[in-house]
Amino acid sequence: MAEIKFKSDVPDKATEILTEALETESLRLEYSLRLAKERLSRFEKKYNVSSEKFINEWTAEDLEGKDLEYVEWAGEYHLSMRLNERLDVLKSIHHVST
Repeated sequence: MAEIKFKSDVPDKATEILTEALETESLRLEYSLRLAKERLSRFEKKYNVSSEKFINEWTAEDLEGKDLEYVEWAGEYHLSMRLNERLDVLKSIHHVST
């Protein structure tokens, strides 16, 4: 595990601010991910297929709305993957006192 160090003239306050910022960003990402999953769920229910299968096997021609639906579904899928990755990274950060 890599260690990241910050220097501050007021380390206790800086630690508090950074901890709050990480918590706030985690909550924001969790909320955004929940919304993205809800939107993905609508597509999955409409077409009775998982988003993973859609991304790997389907084309725009397989969808009623063709290109627009394809772009929306693929966009939501890729957005949810990025949000999940960022959330995982934030959750891996732990404060270590020295």
